[in-house]
Amino acid sequence: MSYVVLARKWRPQRFEDVVGQPHVVQTLTNAISAERIAHAYLFSGARGIGKTSVARILAKALNCAQGPSPTPCNQCASCKEITESASIDVFEIDGASNRGIDEIRELRENVRYLPSRNPYKIYIIDEVHMLTTPAFNALLKTLEEPPPHVIFIFATTEVHRVPITITSRCQLFDFRRIPLAEIVDHLRRIAQEEDIQISEVSLRVLAREAEGSMRDAQSLLEQMIAFSGKSISDDDLLEVLGVIDRQDLLDTATAILEGDAVRCLETIERLYLHGHDLRRFCQELAEHFRNLLVMKVSNEPHKLVDLTNAELAELKEQADKVSSSTLQQFFHFLLRGEEEIRRSSNPKLVLEMSLLRLVQLPQVMDMGKVISQIQKLEQRIVTGGEPAAEPHTIRENLGQQRVSYDYTQIEEVEAADPKTVADSPLAKWQDLLEKMRQEKPALAASLERVSVRKPKPDAIELDFNGREFDYEMVKERESFGLLNRVAREIFGDEIKVSLKAGGEEIRRENRGKTDRQRLRQQKALKHPLVTEALEIFGGEIVEVKVGPQKGK
Repeated sequence: MSYVVLARKWRPQRFEDVVGQPHVVQTLTNAISAERIAHAYLFSGARGIGKTSVARILAKALNCAQGPSPTPCNQCASCKEITESASIDVFEIDGASNRGIDEIRELRENVRYLPSRNPYKIYIIDEVHMLTTPAFNALLKTLEEPPPHVIFIFATTEVHRVPITITSRCQLFDFRRIPLAEIVDHLRRIAQEEDIQISEVSLRVLAREAEGSMRDAQSLLEQMIAFSGKSISDDDLLEVLGVIDRQDLLDTATAILEGDAVRCLETIERLYLHGHDLRRFCQELAEHFRNLLVMKVSNEPHKLVDLTNAELAELKEQADKVSSSTLQQFFHFLLRGEEEIRRSSNPKLVLEMSLLRLVQLPQVMDMGKVISQIQKLEQRIVTGGEPAAEPHTIRENLGQQRVSYDYTQIEEVEAADPKTVADSPLAKWQDLLEKMRQEKPALAASLERVSVRKPKPDAIELDFNGREFDYEMVKERESFGLLNRVAREIFGDEIKVSLKAGGEEIRRENRGKTDRQRLRQQKALKHPLVTEALEIFGGEIVEVKVGPQKGK
């Protein structure tokens, strides 16, 4: 007998063998038991998750010699013929190859005839969304009022392409992607039965690569058996499938958090020499930072992250070293980097620059900690009491942070509501840039290079630092109108946007500061709240420029 691949050999033959679709299995078995059998079913979902297999099992359950029964015997002639795709009363039709109106007209003629020897004549049409519009229209009447001996089972990966006139005449079953843990369990069972030596790590890698598809997971296992025989090593699997080693992700994330640019570049060089897809590595690194953020915000991360307990422990250890705000910032930059890699003819260079940009980004302190420390400072200034902890201890807990102030607004710090700190110009400017990227990417690129000031609550000042092209791009009537509209959406209806062409204007403005401004700046620097903040946070005074800058 010829060799049968794993995906066919391990195809489920009974409802209880189906993996990852309990809602579908329970509904169908209950309907068969109660003899409430519909005349048309529509199975939708991703590839390789059991749609056609369940359709065959349903056909066996209805035409079994012991049935209709939710547990077909798989021994009678009807069950065996359906299993071998040889039944004269069960027709499996490929919608992509038989998509025209002529084929559907022929089907309409054939449904009038009784089945040869079984209770039902069953039509299984795979990828039904490939039928033409005239073919769908020709099927409508037959589908709505078929003969009592005919049952239609449709399967599709793109249910949105099936006309509503068809879906409304069917019972719709939405098949879900199979959870990683269930794919691992099934692969482990196959490996045991087939006497294949493979580690748990490799099983999880195979399951993760399958992205919820059991058929893909079995095909990948088949590929590894062809390469390694029945003893599959972790190294062989990583090499053959081109999978990124999870340790590379951990090492790269650690290097980013520790500001180690050299390690990042060495990792990229090694991946490049081994022929790995660098765009995919960027995607997986972004997912890694997403998982770190989940560890920060969720009390039950194992429900949201498909990793082992040991891997979750590694994530938690890494997540404890960084704030949620920093993780969000890293994730945002990696998404942008992945998009740039996709468009670039030199993905290695783009990825290297993206990681160097992450390494140089200052880490952001969680806003809750900032507000808490500000409240402690205010209490100490008001009461003159002793601090709850020594400054150096607080610095050890929070890490070295950079604290920036705008001299024009520092006098209002004492009266400010701490809740408004979260509503910062920087956060709003990032929201504006993100909106502009969606509306007009070219204009957003020019805005990313400007220096931004907010001299008044109702004003934004953009300095182009002598970049004439960017200045002309933004100044253009349509672009400036769009910028003003988006700015009003983000900052409020009263906001006014002004443009400055070059740095010389800024220098003249600085030279022309009034005595009152200089006195206010000196007073701000000597303010006890500023002094205490610098001491606790280990910070330094820097001129504020809200907005993205190169290398930051």
